Amino acid sequence: MDSRGAVREQLAARQREVLDDLLAGRTPPGFEPAGTTATTRVLHHKRSSAAEHAAPELDLLPDWRARFHTWAAQHPQQGCAHDDVRDFLTTIGADWLRLHEVYEGRRRLALTRIAGRRVLTIGLGSQIWHLTRRTWKRSFTWKS
Repeated sequence: MDSRGAVREQLAARQREVLDDLLAGRTPPGFEPAGTTATTRVLHHKRSSAAEHAAPELDLLPDWRARFHTWAAQHPQQGCAHDDVRDFLTTIGADWLRLHEVYEGRRRLALTRIAGRRVLTIGLGSQIWHLTRRTWKRSFTWKS
């Protein structure tokens, strides 16, 4: 390997170290702490946006972005956004993982709790339906 190749490998290794530190919320050696905090927020937002693009059903999960950022700080990215979503949802609960599988087309039905209500999610082809049980109340007005 020539000297340019060795320099490139060293630079790539240093860039990976810096990125790993930033994503974990640590200040890399030689960097200013105030700047790294802002950069970490931007990188976490970029990672969560990629996850949302891969799995739009994340919007149904209350406060998912803050929960994802907390999770992402503890888990360095190992693959693509789809891998992030799957790993994140396994920590949230099995019902959210089942919902994700409906959106991926690997499952037809999932029963989940969304906004405090039980929801049956059905996926057929490219269509996704969220069905909730409605309770009808009748009010009687008595006239005298």
